[in-house]
Amino acid sequence: MSPDELTLARVASGTLDVVDAEILHRLAAIIERVDPVPAGLVDSIGLALTIDALHTEMAELRLIGAPDLALRSEEPSIEAATITFTTDVLTVMITVHAEADRVRVDGWATPPASLGVELHQGGLVTRAQSDADGRFSFSDLGRGPARLVLRRPEDPDLPVVTPQIEL
Repeated sequence: MSPDELTLARVASGTLDVVDAEILHRLAAIIERVDPVPAGLVDSIGLALTIDALHTEMAELRLIGAPDLALRSEEPSIEAATITFTTDVLTVMITVHAEADRVRVDGWATPPASLGVELHQGGLVTRAQSDADGRFSFSDLGRGPARLVLRRPEDPDLPVVTPQIEL
């Protein structure tokens, strides 16, 4: 090793001190000001990594009876009363019922089976189990973006994840 490589190795193996921490703090502030992280990027990366890690089957969205102006160009969410999601292995239909400022979701999955069903809203996960006919429901939910994650008993490590919808 050259003298420069030895010095670099010795410095690299040391611990950070107050001066190092201050330099890193200032560098982070400069980078945040010059090239900030785009809004929503961290959440998008987290979802992409989760889906990739789970080798997830992503459901395709089909709208049934969508109200006028349901699709908003500035949001990736869709508001509708009845929605069907399809994959090669599972089809799920849900109806969304407004109950004052809260929402109820009733769903049916085919082929019928007892499925683990999760409703994800932000950081909150609400769980339900469908009956043998594939029926499930969630009540007293807040309004806002949500998605479903369904786990089949024959392949629980390969969940079906729906696109985000607006409840």
